[in-house]
Amino acid sequence: MKMRNCKTNSRACNISMIALVIGASIFCSTDTYADDGKIKFNIPAESTAKALNDFSTQASIQILFPYEVAARTTVLALKGEYSRQEALAQLLASSGLEVASQTDKTITLRVSERQGQTANDVAPTEVIVTGSHIRGGNPTSPVHSISQKEIQQSGYSQVGDLIRSLPESFGGGQNPGVIGADFANIGNSNSSGASTANLRGLGTDATLVLVNGHRLTGDVASQGVDISPIPIGAIQRVEVVTDGASSLYGADAVAGVVNFILRKNYDGLEVAGNVGVATRGGTTTRTVSVLAGRSGAKGRVLANLEYAKIDGLTTEDRDYTSAATTVSDLIQPIKRRSLFVSGGYDFSDRVALSGDVLVADRVMTGQLQQFASSPRLLQEIYTPSYSAATTLDVTLSRGWKGRVIAVASGSRNAMFSAYPDYGVTNNISYANSGRYLEVNADGTAVRLPSGDVKLAVGAGYRTEAWRNSDGTAPTRDVTYAFAEVLAPLVLPSATRTGLHALDLSLSGRAERYSDFGSSGSPKIGLRYVPFADLTVRATWGKSFKAPSFQQMYSPSIVYLWNASDVGGTGSGAALMTYGGNPNLKPEKSTSKTLGIDYAPSTSIKFSATWFDIDYTDRVVAPVSRYYLGLSDPTYAPFIELAPTKVRQDQVIAAADTFYNFSAGAYDPTNVVAIINDANANANAQTVQGLDVAYRQSFDAFGGILSTFANATALKLRQQTSAAAPNLTLSGTVLNVPSFKARAGATWLKGGLSATAFANYIASETDDLATPIRTVAPWTTIDTTISYQFGGSSGFARGLTVAISIANFFDKMPPYAFGVGLNYPGIDFDSTNTSVVGRFASIAIKKAW
Repeated sequence: MKMRNCKTNSRACNISMIALVIGASIFCSTDTYADDGKIKFNIPAESTAKALNDFSTQASIQILFPYEVAARTTVLALKGEYSRQEALAQLLASSGLEVASQTDKTITLRVSERQGQTANDVAPTEVIVTGSHIRGGNPTSPVHSISQKEIQQSGYSQVGDLIRSLPESFGGGQNPGVIGADFANIGNSNSSGASTANLRGLGTDATLVLVNGHRLTGDVASQGVDISPIPIGAIQRVEVVTDGASSLYGADAVAGVVNFILRKNYDGLEVAGNVGVATRGGTTTRTVSVLAGRSGAKGRVLANLEYAKIDGLTTEDRDYTSAATTVSDLIQPIKRRSLFVSGGYDFSDRVALSGDVLVADRVMTGQLQQFASSPRLLQEIYTPSYSAATTLDVTLSRGWKGRVIAVASGSRNAMFSAYPDYGVTNNISYANSGRYLEVNADGTAVRLPSGDVKLAVGAGYRTEAWRNSDGTAPTRDVTYAFAEVLAPLVLPSATRTGLHALDLSLSGRAERYSDFGSSGSPKIGLRYVPFADLTVRATWGKSFKAPSFQQMYSPSIVYLWNASDVGGTGSGAALMTYGGNPNLKPEKSTSKTLGIDYAPSTSIKFSATWFDIDYTDRVVAPVSRYYLGLSDPTYAPFIELAPTKVRQDQVIAAADTFYNFSAGAYDPTNVVAIINDANANANAQTVQGLDVAYRQSFDAFGGILSTFANATALKLRQQTSAAAPNLTLSGTVLNVPSFKARAGATWLKGGLSATAFANYIASETDDLATPIRTVAPWTTIDTTISYQFGGSSGFARGLTVAISIANFFDKMPPYAFGVGLNYPGIDFDSTNTSVVGRFASIAIKKAW
């Protein structure tokens, strides 16, 4: 979006204009906050869960809360006239619950972070949910929230395992254990030991990762953010938005957003340890975490130190991979350290300053050899990273709140690699860094008969930099402004059937890139409530994503292969280009969702969301399966047959590195083809599908039984060029599954918790094999049993012991013949299944 009157200084103009909008909105708005009126309450002495349901009925407001937690405590009788806030404070006094968010229609409770809380601490506050910049707003986009309790019940000790377990997430790309996906294309292999979020299988760089709402810099190898340094013990909850969110957060939010919200108010000391072993032998994990915090009336501080060591697993460690002709790592050895520190201070009831710092480092070693005749690759990669954020919150007039955010983050890969059979060693380093400053505000813009129209506006400036060891160091400046409006079109009414409420959400973001010009990302959302228990929501939006520096400027490599290794049928050799492309175009997408949420009571909820993402100019390595380069007609537009010596000289001269992996010396007369596999803009990439979720809690066997199920069905298609066919990638080996589900149940009684999960991956098509074959579905069972000791004194107070078994029945992955053709002995899909087998762990946590 060009601003004709500000050509000389568009960045300053953008920020000045949005500042005027903020100021005008604040001083033109009306005060919407008034004291609650008195309500007659008559709630008997009963369980907190039952009392909250009675409160909901008598106060004429919907209240959402964790039923199994509320059912453990009781309340004293409450009779008389109270405001909603006064009544709720009394009901929550000893419940261990607190208000997470509140609107005129709904109050949401969560498990309290603080110990020794009193009724005076429980005051309704409005929070910002991922998917909206407006406090207390109900986002129209689908949001999947994972609580701290659910994380503990999962038995996972690593954040990456937690995210990969979600049906919406794909385990391919930069993730531990990925092998056999692609020797040359680092986009779908584990080249640095990182763990990344890969929503919808669209790539790790298409999912935006936030910590406490602010951006992190991506891991250099894939530009996807490495989530492994985030200490799992410090997580309060995880919010996953499975919808394009570029209108709110900018680039990278094409497939969605994963926001890790970490603990803030914690009093005490917590020490935790986890040891896990594979019952078949091989890999083991050790994790140690120390969490300490202090929270007072005005200030708070918290620190979490975590150390993790993961032992490797090789092809020799499993009978399943004993046919491998070489020794390769199925899981690479990793050592990781991370430190998270956060703090805040309330200078007054109107001004507060907070900040958090996350620093980490990781060392991964690895070995890989594709064929017995292929070169052995040895690697050691050191990856330090950091993120620091400072936030100033100011309560303005008329209920508005302003915020200033400053963030700096960065990561580096120092990569040593060697091909000892060829006497080749290489030391490469990459570095990513990012800085941004943002000013935003939200509040009520105007009061209408149908309700308050709420507005959030903001502007910022971001700079990004990238550097590699050969001196290439591009930078990029981004100036942006955004606005979001939440307008109630129909005033909520419990007596009006078929039109209880109707809300409209509008958001837009304008960005100006120093290297790609201007872009706009609009979004429209609608939330229709026919009656109080049912919500229908719909969204439409556009996203814009500039190519990453890695995609544009990574070293250009030329490989010389035997023609037979890349799909050829005869003798001879083939040159293959790979690496960056400075002529890439920006990626664009259009996303749509339509969903329902049905909650007939506080103990049951069902949701379903249809989604559609149309991705154009997606940056890909076009010959994604290079070993089929000369045999798959799909790749014909990227193949040059019988290249002249002059053309070969041009290709080799343009490369930074030349690797000869053929059987003999390079001879231009022996080259039958050139495979152009450098990064390119694909013509189209689309994904459509359906998410379904169910959750219910009820009394059973003297305790509380909570059940849940999540499932995703999707179809991912890609057209590499206008002349190429539109191919279905989902449901084929080494790609996102066409159907993935996870379901389970947790039984709670006192301090005892028993959980069982079932994980299901649908059957796949093995299109790497000739003839095409079917890979069987894969179902595994995970279990966790934990006990939290009670008592008011003694060593056992605050002690929790948990025993978890992943893949309880020790099921090996289904046979995938085609993968083994190109990686002998690796006869399984490592992006969707695992050869680890049964994995048992014990976790001990002690809090003081």
